[in-house]
Amino acid sequence: MLALTQMFFGLLFFMLLKPQKLKKFFKIPTKTVLLLGIGGSMSALTAYFYYESLGVLSASLAIIMLFQFVWIGLALELWRQKRAPTKIEVISILLCYIGTYLSVGVGQDMDGKMYGLFLGFLSGGAFAVYIFFSSTFCLEEESDTRAFWTILSAFVAILLLSSFGLDFSSIAAALPWGAICGVLGVLIPFYIYAVFSPYIGASTTSLIASAELPSALILSALLLNEKLGVYQVIGSLFVLCAVFVVFAAEAKAK
Repeated sequence: MLALTQMFFGLLFFMLLKPQKLKKFFKIPTKTVLLLGIGGSMSALTAYFYYESLGVLSASLAIIMLFQFVWIGLALELWRQKRAPTKIEVISILLCYIGTYLSVGVGQDMDGKMYGLFLGFLSGGAFAVYIFFSSTFCLEEESDTRAFWTILSAFVAILLLSSFGLDFSSIAAALPWGAICGVLGVLIPFYIYAVFSPYIGASTTSLIASAELPSALILSALLLNEKLGVYQVIGSLFVLCAVFVVFAAEAKAK
């Protein structure tokens, strides 16, 4: 229900901000709508798989699995450019692997959690594809148009995914949080991705987004009272190191 309400409010707020452009949004080629729809559907799958994984995993562990989008996004960019990874990129991927292993495979009871880990990994894969589409396709359209169709298709996709398991008894509790998440988790990030990701590419976008990891882990500990193990902390540091390694290499190249 939370995923559905956040997409609904994200779409509603966007349309309220851009009422004068609504007619223009529908005057684009069908192929463009389909491509933007695929990207938006991937963002919906990200939210769906992530929230489903939370039913099995702790929030901190689900976040770490979601952050697999860092190396998946890099792999997609390498595939698009049809080139082999550089030594720095290989090192960053290995650091991500090591960090993930330390976070989920050491010092933790994995009984019954493999399904949750799989869902968390799917959320990361879907998010990587969403970023890839946002930074690669339909760049000739203005950012408002791309953001609108991405959010609309995400709402439709999450509505279809949730239609068989909707619990309307929880809608009152979900509405205020859905409104907050609609602004912070849909409206602002979707628009920022639509505007800026075409300029920096999928791999760099993925790396910048991964800076969210430490704050997400800290908030899960402070707000949800989750206990972070030593290996989880070390593992998250490895993931951050992967980010800084690539950034340092790019800064040196420029």
